[in-house]
Amino acid sequence: MNLYKPVEQNLIMNSTEQKQQIHTDQYYIQTIRPFIPKAAFQKKPGSLWYFLIQFSVFISAIALTRYSNNIWIFLLASLLSGNCLPGLVFFAHDLSHGSVMAKSWQRHFLEVLIWGINFIPLTMWIHIHHRTHHPNAATFRDPDRRWLASEKTLFKWIYTWIFYPQKSKFILRFINPFAYIHFVFYILRNFIAVFISPKSKLYIVPYQVPYTLKEKLSIIIETGIIILIQAIIFAAVQCNWLKYLFVSILPILIASVIEVIYVATNHFLNPIKAQNNSVQGTTSVIVAPLFNVIHNNFSYHTEHHLFPTMHPSYYPLVSDLLKRHFPQDYNQLTITEAWRRLWNSQAFD
Repeated sequence: MNLYKPVEQNLIMNSTEQKQQIHTDQYYIQTIRPFIPKAAFQKKPGSLWYFLIQFSVFISAIALTRYSNNIWIFLLASLLSGNCLPGLVFFAHDLSHGSVMAKSWQRHFLEVLIWGINFIPLTMWIHIHHRTHHPNAATFRDPDRRWLASEKTLFKWIYTWIFYPQKSKFILRFINPFAYIHFVFYILRNFIAVFISPKSKLYIVPYQVPYTLKEKLSIIIETGIIILIQAIIFAAVQCNWLKYLFVSILPILIASVIEVIYVATNHFLNPIKAQNNSVQGTTSVIVAPLFNVIHNNFSYHTEHHLFPTMHPSYYPLVSDLLKRHFPQDYNQLTITEAWRRLWNSQAFD
């Protein structure tokens, strides 16, 4: 079936729809690029200070847990670690896109380390995010999209019922705890998809480019590194399972809350289309300035999709340019309004 509208249909569209139809990513970029300084696309190794601060907080949380037997100290360490892990993810996200430093063994080491702390194999992340998601955002080939109604199966319905924010009388809206830890299961389902056939009933990834044998071997090696990292953390807290739970497992769940709220509002609010349109298909969210500092301007997600190698500090400029030149296409909502709309939407597109 041809998913693209035929030319004859385009001819009867009204002028506004025609205008939106020709707005490809390249068109947006060509329009606003002259207003962006060249410095926005230069490497910013000074951003490593952001990593050092977040990583220091993470190490401090481990130290607090190691040298204490107080449950309240454990909880404090979990909160510290759980709030710095998303910051590390957002930094690794920009690092992988090349906005911090050029490709080198030092960059690769940091990527493997940061993604490993967050239980994510680097090669899997590169495959999902760079190779598949970015070129196909909000299209049928996007691994991060919602499923289509035509793709609904009992297994997928159960999965979405448990983990997706949605309008339903059968679940506790806004307070469904599983919706907030979905990022953990998002990583798990993508990890399973690396090694099983798309025909398997367990294959619950909306879309995925097949992995090469080399990629699969890299993911196996990186999974071994993740296990090693977790073993080191376990040893650092005196091989105490309760302390390990508070310093590693619980923080991952706390981090998922932050990551899910961003990712779901960025990508689940707009309809899926046949062609990639990052401005119409992605939503940027407005958060308190402090969170933009802590989360490295991750709220400006439309801007990132247009200019993935740009340093995040320039995203507010891109946002202003999009508001000025393409107000009818640009989606930006407060985080509370975006989250509310998400809970009033359908799980299947």
